[in-house]
Amino acid sequence: MKHFTSEILMISPNKFRNNELTFSDNSFQSKRVEKISISDKAILEFEKLREVILKNDISVHAFDDDSDFDTPDAVFPNNWISFHKQNKAVLYPMYALNRRLERKSSTLEKLSDRGIEIDITKDYSHFEKDNKFLEGTGSIVLDRKNNLAYCSLSMRSNQDIFKIFCSEMNYKPVVFDSFYQSKPIYHTNVMMSICNNFSIICLDSIKSQLQRKNVIANLKNSDLEVVDISVDQMCSFLGNCIQLIDSNSNPILVMSTAAYDSLNPSQLKIIKNHTDIIHSDIKTIENNGGGSARCMIAEIF
Repeated sequence: MKHFTSEILMISPNKFRNNELTFSDNSFQSKRVEKISISDKAILEFEKLREVILKNDISVHAFDDDSDFDTPDAVFPNNWISFHKQNKAVLYPMYALNRRLERKSSTLEKLSDRGIEIDITKDYSHFEKDNKFLEGTGSIVLDRKNNLAYCSLSMRSNQDIFKIFCSEMNYKPVVFDSFYQSKPIYHTNVMMSICNNFSIICLDSIKSQLQRKNVIANLKNSDLEVVDISVDQMCSFLGNCIQLIDSNSNPILVMSTAAYDSLNPSQLKIIKNHTDIIHSDIKTIENNGGGSARCMIAEIF
């Protein structure tokens, strides 16, 4: 079974803006509301990233969000859906009211038009009525090879739903707490990423020594080399990268230019021993959306 994919979903940020409904717990999102439209800048960044990925022999299904709903964060589809083997998929409960509308898009119909029939096997969105949330592979960082799921708890990453997901999807849960500016980090994929033979992670954000040791032990027991990044590098979205493969199964690590520029020489050497790296400047999306390259990509299996 492939544990990484050469086929991905991306949604154009044609309705993109700084979402006021996600300010409260996203410390990586600018709190300054832009007075001018930033969607044009975001669309240009999106297209450049898409082109870079396509040039590296990865199949990209890129769609506009043509719904009638207010969906400023639709560019981050990995939060409302995750794809699994044999075209299975899971839907998730979302914290922000306008982010719940992203599930009403025609994305699955558009994939069907391209011959990709998706079967929704689990739908956890009903937990929204209980004010419990788990925002897809933002909340959950999957090690598909070793059947491990990592989750840093926050308002958007509920432990109860996470454990249900792990039980029903056959993953071993690894639960911990991580912090930035004295707040829980809103999404696990901001501070860590599981790659082919290594993991990028900000260990300083895990304050509990016991939890930190447990996370490290699980990574090392999975034969993953640990690339420890600083808090400043995390703020440059270095943790928010994603491992993909091309059509010949060659590994390709996708990240933003800000993330790439934050790498030090020793980290770069370790990563390049395992994978090629591609990057593109997406600073408008990063600054106003509080997410980066990994958030913009939903893997299709």
